[in-house]
Amino acid sequence: MIRNDNRDDTLLFEHASAWVARLEAPDCSPEERQSFEDWLAEDPAHVSAWVQAEKLHQRSAGLAGDPWLRTAAARAARRPQRRWLPSVAAAAGVCLAVGLGWMLYTDGNPTPLTYANASLLPQQRTLADGSIAMLDAGTTLTARFGWRKRELALEQGRIQLQVEPSSRSLRVQAGGSSIRDIGTTFQVERLADGRVEVALLEGVVEVTSGNAQHTLSPGQQLQVLASGKIQPGPQLSSTAAAEAWPQGKLVFDGTPLATVVERMNRYGSTPLVVADPDIADLAVSGTFRAGDAHELLSALELGWSIAGQPRSDGALELRRTY
Repeated sequence: MIRNDNRDDTLLFEHASAWVARLEAPDCSPEERQSFEDWLAEDPAHVSAWVQAEKLHQRSAGLAGDPWLRTAAARAARRPQRRWLPSVAAAAGVCLAVGLGWMLYTDGNPTPLTYANASLLPQQRTLADGSIAMLDAGTTLTARFGWRKRELALEQGRIQLQVEPSSRSLRVQAGGSSIRDIGTTFQVERLADGRVEVALLEGVVEVTSGNAQHTLSPGQQLQVLASGKIQPGPQLSSTAAAEAWPQGKLVFDGTPLATVVERMNRYGSTPLVVADPDIADLAVSGTFRAGDAHELLSALELGWSIAGQPRSDGALELRRTY
């Protein structure tokens, strides 16, 4: 059994050494690097073997040309000694522990990447892991990709994610909510009042808030209130409504006026302001062109007797006309 374990360790170290050499090659492809990350994530023993092989490679490369060591090596070849082996083994153990600790630390704190859309139209971005993100106007997203996990933080706005399949699950943090995904298409929106809305188009996602947890199936959506309570939303009658905003249209189905205004304001240069608290929760339905505040105002005046009154700062205050 001991012989088999030693043989397995030797084969694992050889595999790790082969990865070290391949990653150093100038023609190493992104696909190969992704395969390497997947291999690391498979087993902690792979991490240990890789750290050991990488450290040995670095030390060998850095010390190979040292004249004092070359002289010492020549003397050692003439006069073999074995007493230094425990010291070298101890040093290698320290290097392995430090290297492994550093790997674990940097994976938990990878360099953040920020994706921001300051325009008045949705923008598509390809994230570092290959996932496709559609950023709504006024959206800011922070990404951290390590060799064990993928983490996104939705700072503001709305995103649609087509997640690149991987052995590493992807998490989206939006306020106090966490959405876990492996390879699906879903949307997350962070609203100004603290609510988070999640809609699933394909696959499965798991939404966590505090001790509460909810799993979504395709066509389902939910809200996480500012209090942390998960509130299941209505079944999506079709994906057309969820897919409308990336195409430049806004579809509302009994949506509170305050949310309608917040979404419309992302696309326009003339902000709308709900000046009357009594109409903030008014349910609005309809399809509008993103950024076309006048189209929305015409519908509000016709169907709900609400008009926009100009303000000195250029905004339009929404009030009832009676």
